[in-house]
Amino acid sequence: MTVMQTESLGEDDTANRVGEGQEASGRLASETAPLASAKSTVPQLAVVDDDENIHVFVKDLADLGHFKLVDSSYNAAQALDRLPETRPDAVIMDLRLPDMSGIECATKLKTLLPDLPIIMLTGYPDGRAFFTSLMKGAKGFLVKPVSAEEFLNAVDEVLKGEFALAKQVIPFLIQLVHQVRQVTQESRLTMREEEILACLFQGMPDKEIASTLGIGTATVHTHMHRLFEKLGVHSRQEIVAKYLELN
Repeated sequence: MTVMQTESLGEDDTANRVGEGQEASGRLASETAPLASAKSTVPQLAVVDDDENIHVFVKDLADLGHFKLVDSSYNAAQALDRLPETRPDAVIMDLRLPDMSGIECATKLKTLLPDLPIIMLTGYPDGRAFFTSLMKGAKGFLVKPVSAEEFLNAVDEVLKGEFALAKQVIPFLIQLVHQVRQVTQESRLTMREEEILACLFQGMPDKEIASTLGIGTATVHTHMHRLFEKLGVHSRQEIVAKYLELN
């Protein structure tokens, strides 16, 4: 099943489409039943998107028991007002919201809920949005139309602390690898500095870098200071802008 039909049903059409809706729900249940099996706890999700089709899609999956939908926001203001109190286990965030970008909204949310996994969703993937999303801490990046299976797998992966990336962004990852190799060769980075650079490109905060590499946060800061000096930058964002050509 995929989402993102260009038109939503009007109220006058609803009664005539009940049969079709029941049939579609049956197909959806059949497609996704294996993915909902044997989960000890049901995760709580929130969705932030101005597209009604996405809300219907996510609600259908929630109704099948894959997760509990605890909030549906249609703009960033609603999300920033409600989600800090709702505290969902993960958030699905549209890249283009009517009042601000999804990346900006995600950044603000992460300041309030640092451990909140956010999956960015867009119908118009590009390298700039992808890399910036990672640098701002997004744990997933999906491209519309997205299937039920892909959606559920992405939620499962980010809840386990992993990254969930759509196949459409693989070319951007290849570009990332090439750029990182170029940076390390030109700047003569140490092995530890290369490891920290890789963590930075994945959007990891300092504490997560320390945990991943098995070192203290103070050591991370020391290596990061030297890394920035060698690269001639002052922030993570400057690394992206300079070496991934996002300007």
